[in-house]
Amino acid sequence: MIVLFGIAGSGKGTQAEILAKRLNCPIVTTGDILRKNQANPAVKAATEAGKLVPDEITLSLLEQELSSIGADGNEFILDGSPRTLTQAKWLAERIKNGQIRLTAIIHIKLSKDEALKRLKLRARHDDTEASIQGRFNFYQNSVIPALNYMKAQGYKVIEIDGEQSVESVAAKIDKALGL
Repeated sequence: MIVLFGIAGSGKGTQAEILAKRLNCPIVTTGDILRKNQANPAVKAATEAGKLVPDEITLSLLEQELSSIGADGNEFILDGSPRTLTQAKWLAERIKNGQIRLTAIIHIKLSKDEALKRLKLRARHDDTEASIQGRFNFYQNSVIPALNYMKAQGYKVIEIDGEQSVESVAAKIDKALGL
């Protein structure tokens, strides 16, 4: 498993796609899993309210997805998780128990200013000033502590400068992974 971390606008989704093609492996994205499970009342209620789906539900759905792709022995890319300390602890436990084989944790670093510039250019319907600021705050207050937890558990985190072209970031990731 290759885990991708990065602030909104860092290009982690783009890099996940490039890496998945290169390695011929699936991308597991918690956002996609949650969108697929909108029939679940808790998922629907949280997403409609603009809230984070509770960890126990997200992790249960993630567990099902990982089981369906045979994540215990196959390479895959994890994008969008862990986003909380609880999710990081869950993931670290599965790595420690051998349920998931960790290849790398990659953090695509990007300044808030550059991320904001990219998000404004992207012009997604949900990219309002308030929603972008909310995602930045969430990243700082929830995702960074999850990343720091993984570091504290002794997992090496590869830091990649995201303030360059898509191709340059991809090349740096390839080099870091020895591809």
